[in-house]
Amino acid sequence: MPISRGQIARQFLSAAKGVLLDWDGCVAIENRVLCSAKKLIEQHAGRIAIVSNNSTHVSADLAAVLARHGLDVPEHRILLAGVEAIRHVSARGARRVMMIGSPKVRQFARMQGIVLVRENADLVVLARDARFTYAKLERAANALQRGADLVVANVDRTHPGIGNRLVPETGSLLEALLACVDGVRDKMRVIGKPAPLLFELACERLSVTPGEAVMIGDNPETDGEGARRAGIHAILVGGASPLRLEHLIEPSV
Repeated sequence: MPISRGQIARQFLSAAKGVLLDWDGCVAIENRVLCSAKKLIEQHAGRIAIVSNNSTHVSADLAAVLARHGLDVPEHRILLAGVEAIRHVSARGARRVMMIGSPKVRQFARMQGIVLVRENADLVVLARDARFTYAKLERAANALQRGADLVVANVDRTHPGIGNRLVPETGSLLEALLACVDGVRDKMRVIGKPAPLLFELACERLSVTPGEAVMIGDNPETDGEGARRAGIHAILVGGASPLRLEHLIEPSV
């Protein structure tokens, strides 16, 4: 009997020293953990890191979601684009920062010592903001027009919601901003997947090399391409992939 794709994927998982998991659309839908994801995390608990373009929450939020399902994934192994964007901005010492993002991420920025302003910013940080308005677009566009730098948490246009609904993401807000100001796209810094930072941090936190890790995700543009660039084997599930998360779970003995 020929080996199935699921068997091959499970062999990669079994051999990997680190298992990187996407969050939205893979582990959870609107922060509701999928039964198949729970089983997969239980099977590989000590080797798991969450690698997500989520820019609405902080790591403690997702650790708490997992804990409610009896899953222990430490905060330092939950790498989020929004959190790492803030850490990047803090490390570069920007003085006056305009932040477009959720209240939770804005609070995290203040806790990192970042001074948030509405006008005359040196740097604009763009994350997912469910309260995005014309006024915010206008202020950010004019800050960039005057020469402020731009740091973007992620460029995803949407992520999957309950009932296969589309949830607008940071990338959709970015397109509105780029439509207003010329010359920004080539200079902006993107933190989330497919950029390498989250993958590198995950491997570091798991004490593995990229070649010893596997990335499981549902988005070929971010999870697949980002893993490939980082030298990590990618397993895509859902969408156009014939694999589903259920195929990666080791059968009960």
